[in-house]
Amino acid sequence: MSDSNFPDEPGPTLDRFLDNLPGLAYRYDPKPPWEMTFLNGQVEALTGYPSSAFTQGDVSYGSLVVDDDRDALEQSIRNGLDARRQYTETYRIRTRSGDIKHVLERASPVEVDGEVAAVEGVVIDITQQKTYEQRLERQNDLFAHTQQMAVVGGWEFDLQSGDLRWTDQVNRIHGIPVDASPSIDEAIDFYHPEDRPRIRQAIEDAIRNGDPFEEELRIITHHGEQRWVHTEGVPKMRDGTVIRLRGAVQDITDRREREQSLRDEQAFTKSIFEALPDLLYAFDRDGSPTRWNDQFRRTTGYTDDEIATMNALEFIAEEDRNRVRTHIEDVFEAGETTTVEARLKTKAGDHVPYEFTGAPMMDERGTPEKLVGIGRDISRRMERQRRFEAVFNNTYQFTGLVSPDGTIIEANETRVSFADTDVRSVVGAKLWEALEFCDEGDRESLRNGFEQAKSGSPYRDELRVRGADREAVIDLSIRPITDDDGRVTLLVPEARDITAFKDRERLLRVLNRLLRHNIRNDLSVIRGYVETLRERSTEEGTAAYADHIDAAAENLLTTSEKAKQMVDLILHPTGETNPLEIDAVAETVSERLRARYPEASITVATEEPVVVECNERIETALEQLIENGIEHNCSPSPRVTVRVFEHAGEAHVEIADNGPGIAADEWSMIDEEVRDEPSQLRHGNGIGLLLARRIVNAFSGSLQYARGDNGGSIVTVRLPAE
Repeated sequence: MSDSNFPDEPGPTLDRFLDNLPGLAYRYDPKPPWEMTFLNGQVEALTGYPSSAFTQGDVSYGSLVVDDDRDALEQSIRNGLDARRQYTETYRIRTRSGDIKHVLERASPVEVDGEVAAVEGVVIDITQQKTYEQRLERQNDLFAHTQQMAVVGGWEFDLQSGDLRWTDQVNRIHGIPVDASPSIDEAIDFYHPEDRPRIRQAIEDAIRNGDPFEEELRIITHHGEQRWVHTEGVPKMRDGTVIRLRGAVQDITDRREREQSLRDEQAFTKSIFEALPDLLYAFDRDGSPTRWNDQFRRTTGYTDDEIATMNALEFIAEEDRNRVRTHIEDVFEAGETTTVEARLKTKAGDHVPYEFTGAPMMDERGTPEKLVGIGRDISRRMERQRRFEAVFNNTYQFTGLVSPDGTIIEANETRVSFADTDVRSVVGAKLWEALEFCDEGDRESLRNGFEQAKSGSPYRDELRVRGADREAVIDLSIRPITDDDGRVTLLVPEARDITAFKDRERLLRVLNRLLRHNIRNDLSVIRGYVETLRERSTEEGTAAYADHIDAAAENLLTTSEKAKQMVDLILHPTGETNPLEIDAVAETVSERLRARYPEASITVATEEPVVVECNERIETALEQLIENGIEHNCSPSPRVTVRVFEHAGEAHVEIADNGPGIAADEWSMIDEEVRDEPSQLRHGNGIGLLLARRIVNAFSGSLQYARGDNGGSIVTVRLPAE
């Protein structure tokens, strides 16, 4: 704009115009601080502030704009100024009294010499108009929503002109445009072929006899969809003649589908009711049965007529009736769902363990009217429970269940001999308080172990406890039990008295020291004296005796060394393992034995490297087996061949010699040593074979023995290959 809409000094006519304006007129500088140079009209009526408050800068008009509307208004102003055009915007302001008003602002930039020198405009109060618009919008929405929810429309058929008129909603129901105008025949053709005769007959009866009609029929929409409609028509008569028909059409597809779904649901429920293997029943407050399934009749042995005349408690064993009666009262008086175990009494007099669960069926006032229940045969469950208890309570070690707070909630009936107490007496106590420990450190270990198990990691330790008349060592472990989400819900502690085992372990350690030092030293002394005797003796027979003594001492020394290794293996299990190339191990052992037995031939044949999971103890096993093929070989040229290969996921170390072979009874004694009570070993090589077998077994392997084709022994070590 090049000219101002409002002169700097308005005249009387303009003043009167502005005073009657339902709002205000303004002019302000488009540059900060946007000073108002003109403001007139019903300013105070609109904003609650006098004009001077704005022109003197006491109040900024922009501060009255509601926050949610400010961005849109500012954007509209910027667009108008940038484009040098008029802009219009509606928004809300908050008056001095806090009221919210809707206003319409329309303004234009004022250009001077191509620059925007000012902005002039008006702000008009449209609050009442907005209220009317919102009310009208709500009414329209309500009307549209009501029409949509009812899915109903009207129709009229003029018999004189033959015109059929439908409302928009009827067109929508049929899936055709709202401006479509079908004929009466076209309208009838929308109906399902099986339902057309009914609607045609109803229309004809209405026209001929003036009979109103009301039908529920199927239609096929313009899009091929089948819908259910409720259609009705009322004749309009003049001088006894029907001149038009008026009616309504309502889409009732959802209702019909719900009804069908309900029928299907009822049929499905009935099939479940009859198919379940459990007893299903209902009875009233008097205990009179009102409904039961076929399984109830088959299980009890009574006919339907007999059941109808009986009381609910008559189906319960006499000894259990008072307890069941209490549960029934809880259902009817407290409205609670209860479960009780009792024996079902059949017509034949049998008593069958059952679990009965009853729930209230409420009347319209919310009062329990009937008891609806289910009965489940728990004979098998009780049998399984008896079997479990038989196993649980007849083990030689203590087993229990502990809650996550450490309380013992279940324990078997094993008597802990070292504590001289029935462990069931500890139920309810904390796990770490149920035993008397010899050392508080052991109690603390158990508490820490409990926390470890509660976090999901098993715990195991050997603890010293004080019993009635002695101290004992127990092997105690705690294993967590988790639910489907991995949360620990229970813990299982197990304890067994290992005092005797620990005593035997101590004796083995004493024996180990005896074999390691005393016997070995004494045999070395004997061999020293034998050597002295051989040197000083001049008699031929004495020297022979000395040789025999020396050989026996050497045999005892070898045997004691193998026995020491056996004890070491018992006291110190195999421990950690790592991948080893078994062919390289076989070569290392063979090289060591070649130096010890230079007269023997030891060869190692390897097809390719074979890796097994073991440790250095496998060397001892291979050494015993290779050495056995040399020491007990009668040939003047002992020969041992070691062949290493892999077959079917196993590493095979085949050790063949040209000696006399291992006697069948001696090999059987090696097996016996593993499986049965020890027998007397006839030769020193027996303990070496036993040591080898124990080591190989410790690595999940096995030993096999066979006679060679040309005599001799073939011992094969089989280990899982990596």
